[in-house]
Amino acid sequence: MTQPAMISLHRRMSKVVRIRREEIAPLLWGWLYIFSLLGAYYMIRPIRDTISTLTGAHSLPWLFSAVLVTMLLLQWPYNKLTQCLPRERFISYSYQFCAAILLLFAALFTLPGGLNNPWVGRLFFIWVSVFNLFAVSVFWALIVDVFDTRRGKRLFGLLAAAATVGAIAGSSITALLARHLSTSMLLILSVVLIQISVFSAVKLSRSGQRLKKPPSQGEKVRDTLQGKGALAPLFTGISQTMRSPYLLGICGYILFYSITSTLLYFQQASIVRQAFSDESQRTAFFASVDLTINVLTLICQLTASGRIISRFGTPYTLMLLPLVSIIGFAWLGWAPSLAVLVGFTILRRAINFALSRPSREILFTVVSKEEKYHAKVFIDTLVYRAGDQMGAWSYQAISLLGLALGPLTLFSVALACGWAALSFALGKNQEKISRHRA
Repeated sequence: MTQPAMISLHRRMSKVVRIRREEIAPLLWGWLYIFSLLGAYYMIRPIRDTISTLTGAHSLPWLFSAVLVTMLLLQWPYNKLTQCLPRERFISYSYQFCAAILLLFAALFTLPGGLNNPWVGRLFFIWVSVFNLFAVSVFWALIVDVFDTRRGKRLFGLLAAAATVGAIAGSSITALLARHLSTSMLLILSVVLIQISVFSAVKLSRSGQRLKKPPSQGEKVRDTLQGKGALAPLFTGISQTMRSPYLLGICGYILFYSITSTLLYFQQASIVRQAFSDESQRTAFFASVDLTINVLTLICQLTASGRIISRFGTPYTLMLLPLVSIIGFAWLGWAPSLAVLVGFTILRRAINFALSRPSREILFTVVSKEEKYHAKVFIDTLVYRAGDQMGAWSYQAISLLGLALGPLTLFSVALACGWAALSFALGKNQEKISRHRA
């Protein structure tokens, strides 16, 4: 882009958001990156959720266990690649691998049985769950490396808005075409979007270098993400997390969020299974719910997210989702219907995407570069899936004991209360570290 064009674009964008000229290029590439990535994911997410209704709630704990085992197996090659490859090549190779797997599933779904093939469906459920956490975690790891805390408070809400627009696009395509296009065609379309995200990630990485402070005299500039110490790559992120009370606090936040999300997901699978008998109807329903959530999220992101985070700070913004969860679980326990489920799900996920997720990523702006690419990914993937396990088997245990919905509701509400207290303390700690470094 030419200098006059950049000046004109900066003048126009400054009327909407506080942004500096050198931040425009990284922000635009970040927008395209997360737009295409979330568009690809939300095209295939309703397919995964449809598979969860086909397998039944009794099979979901085992599927979540398989997801955790898969992520454990992938940790070693992931950490090894971060040691051996520059950042741009690592991101490119990782996403190309994900695209190749989706093309494989596109071929498998053309076989007799399609989604009703139990093993292909279960493998697809596992892979999409892994892809979601890994792909989005890599995006935010790059973002918090490019933008510091000061820039993050101004711009992370805008990046989250781009993610929401991508999610709207992806879920809209699936909602409109689920009854007309085959599952394989939807997967191929998502692969095209992944290729766009790869191109954008490389451009973001390069343009973001201009935001960095120049290295001191004699300091060697490196773009690799090598970990330190003698531990094997598999344990690098674990070691970094165990040594830091701050990172352990983030682990606790992720666990609370993941456990409560899984408990809600299990109730969703049971209620939707009873409400719809046709597979295409379920896929369209899930896509429609995703679309509604993302539209509301976008409205909040464009009108209130940045102002709320800047005005109330990280502690109070992080507390909002746990407080809503307390009310929502109590409401669902009192009236376990499809309408209540949809209302709670929409509100919870909209707040998460619009406010909680950007605030959560701000927590990582005060950690080292190695921790952003090792400890952060460990927390966002393995710790997240460990929370899934706790939620899944807790739900299963309550079901096996034949208990009513009341104990499950009390358990969920109690978790959300602990989550709220931890959120406030964690946000205060982040602000303290940020002030100290400034």
